Amino acid sequence: MGDFYVDRQTMVDLQLLDEGTGSVFACFNQTITYGGEDALRDLFHKPLTDRRQLQERASTIKFLMDNMEELTFDKTTLDFVDYYLKRPDRPTSFSIYRGIRNAVKHFFSPNQAYYTKRRGVAEVFDTLAFITKLCETYPAGNDTPLLANLRESLQQLTKDPLLAKHVGAPKKRVRRYAVERVDFLLRKKYHEEALMLLNQIYVLDAYYAVTRASKTMALIFPEFQDGEILELEGVYHPLLDDPVPNTLSLDASRHVSFITGANMSGKSTMMKAVGIAVYLAHLGFPVPAMRMKTTILDGLITTINLADNINEGYSHFYNEVKRVKLVAEQIQQSNRLLVIFDELFRGTNVKDAYDGSLRIVQAFSELDRGFFIISTHIVEVAHALATNEKIAFNYLPTRMEEGKPVFDYRLREGVTDDRIGLWILENEGVFALLAESKSD
Repeated sequence: MGDFYVDRQTMVDLQLLDEGTGSVFACFNQTITYGGEDALRDLFHKPLTDRRQLQERASTIKFLMDNMEELTFDKTTLDFVDYYLKRPDRPTSFSIYRGIRNAVKHFFSPNQAYYTKRRGVAEVFDTLAFITKLCETYPAGNDTPLLANLRESLQQLTKDPLLAKHVGAPKKRVRRYAVERVDFLLRKKYHEEALMLLNQIYVLDAYYAVTRASKTMALIFPEFQDGEILELEGVYHPLLDDPVPNTLSLDASRHVSFITGANMSGKSTMMKAVGIAVYLAHLGFPVPAMRMKTTILDGLITTINLADNINEGYSHFYNEVKRVKLVAEQIQQSNRLLVIFDELFRGTNVKDAYDGSLRIVQAFSELDRGFFIISTHIVEVAHALATNEKIAFNYLPTRMEEGKPVFDYRLREGVTDDRIGLWILENEGVFALLAESKSD
């Protein structure tokens, strides 16, 4: 299995990792530590195509959801442990003479470096005590690889008698000479093991953040199946306060969804919701839907919020062409892609947009691999493709009430000719303003 293909445009379209609160990452980022946040971001950058790895991630999250009511890290402690273990002034060797000399020296004239060392040692022991209690709560044979790895790292450190002796001991009981010895063990002899344990704690923090978020948002785990299937029931956009769920189903017999609908009817939001669910599924995470069945895909490419590239002199239309070319290139390398185009070829004249959309959608439908979701502002393309049995036609309706458009954002089967462009222009008073200017 290769890597799951996703490019920067897709990440931006779906707001997967945007900075700030308005991103999918932010929905899941309930981590406690800075290291946990970095570990969660690392997970977000690594969608998977291997069923075993996906199942392992999902099993870890399920185990935490079912067995851990609460996981409380002391953020201050772990932040200081991180700072202490990664300080550049690591000891290179240890001797009894040097240990006694430093202990006496720091007794009479302690300095900031010594206080950092003493506190770092104490915080490490508190952390080891926390992990020991956690491992005792979830004994071997009843946990996930994540907890098994934590237990193994703990055992690697506490096999040293001095470290084992002081685990959980009050800070004042770690005498000055012992501080010197332990500092050498933690930052020299067992430095890699100590960092490994710290990183595993961060990964646990990241996974538990996913657990918290999944419970809060009532997410569900997708079902991965063999064969060609992408079926989402009740899928919704996780960044909306009051999202409208929708259902979409594609398979080998119909692997293209062609969506029509007026501006503001919800096409873009629905397509983003599908893309987000597919991406989260390939992270091994729960997804915002009532039910999801999917084959394991090789990648995801969306073109939703495409802009001009002024620096390179590319027009919007040329950028659209480059996106279509990218899809064609990736199809040659991948068996299963999900491709999403929102209003294909909006950046050119109507004639070219019609001809280009018709040929591209027709070409997608003739492929024997992948899934395609395409919306258009040119409904005539849908009519021209009406007899194509490989295409599922869907639309988002608009109805007028008291002279105003009303949307329910529910995807339906069929094609709509709804247009509200002129209404928007009239409602904004554009024609009236122009008329007034003419009379003046």
